[in-house]
Amino acid sequence: MSTDALGPMETMSLADQAYQRLRTAVREGVLRPGEKITERDLATRLGVSPTPIREALRQLVHEKVVERVGPRSLRIADHSAAARSEIVEAEVRLSALMARLAARNATAEQLTGLVSLLTQSDLIVAGIEKTVAEQGPEADVADQLKAVFHKLRLFHHQVEACVANPVLEGLLAQARAFSDEERLDLTMKIVPERGEAFRARYREHRELLDALLERDEDRAEELAARHHRTALVQLSSL
Repeated sequence: MSTDALGPMETMSLADQAYQRLRTAVREGVLRPGEKITERDLATRLGVSPTPIREALRQLVHEKVVERVGPRSLRIADHSAAARSEIVEAEVRLSALMARLAARNATAEQLTGLVSLLTQSDLIVAGIEKTVAEQGPEADVADQLKAVFHKLRLFHHQVEACVANPVLEGLLAQARAFSDEERLDLTMKIVPERGEAFRARYREHRELLDALLERDEDRAEELAARHHRTALVQLSSL
């Protein structure tokens, strides 16, 4: 467990930096479920003014990571196992709906963009496989894996953008069980031990893309539900 998640910030204080540090502190247990927090205390621990802390907390409250229990009282949300499972299910169902609607509403230009993204990702994956073949399983391919992750997250976000429904996009953003940063951190922990599972999940993106290109709403919804459920359950087990 990291011991410096709430140490002084080394760079200029910005709300997004404060948000990232607080998210990390919650994930790593530095800030514990049910713990009471204050803007002033967090500002002191991070070495910044209360303003960026206030903005970061506003976002964390919106994401249900922090809950407001009084006019000036905040605490880290303490979700039960059942509640966490329900959050995952909400994200799965909304993501599946977005895939269905994307198959219906995506423009030719948007579909071309999705094809391009997976083509770029495939090239990076091919480079990873070549490096591993030449250098063995201990080869350092962390940067390439992160690049693949970012391409795939962009792929999913662009699928959602195909729906062109800001209300649904907002609901999904609020329902997410993990931020993209948390997903990256957890995925990087999984890959070394669950390489085959990662490869199987990777191939599912191409299957989803094929369903979108064929305008097959039922298959797109089914594939997205299975893909997101498997990924979220896996990440939730860490």
